[in-house]
Amino acid sequence: MIPRSKDSDTISPIVAYIEKNMKKGYSMDSLRWALVNQKYSKIEIDKAIKIIEARTPKKEEPKIVQIQEVKQEPIAIPEKKGFFSRLFGRG
Repeated sequence: MIPRSKDSDTISPIVAYIEKNMKKGYSMDSLRWALVNQKYSKIEIDKAIKIIEARTPKKEEPKIVQIQEVKQEPIAIPEKKGFFSRLFGRG
C-alpha cells in the first residue's frame, strides 16, 4: 500500500506508484483497480493518470504505406536436350 501523506499533495505518491509499476509492465487498468482496492478515490487516481499522460510523449501512429505490385515478364527457359542427344550431338 502507498503511504498517504496528510498534506495537500496526495496525488504525487499515486503518480510515482503508477509510473514505477508501468515500467514493470503492468497495464494502466490493472493499476487503476489496484489503487481503487487500496481505498484511493477515483478522482485522485484519474488526476494522477492525467498527469502521467501529459508527461508521456505521444507515440506516432504507424503510417499505412500502399505497396505497389511489381509485374515481371515471364522468363524463357531453353528446352533441355536429353542425355543421349547431348552425348552423341544429335538434335
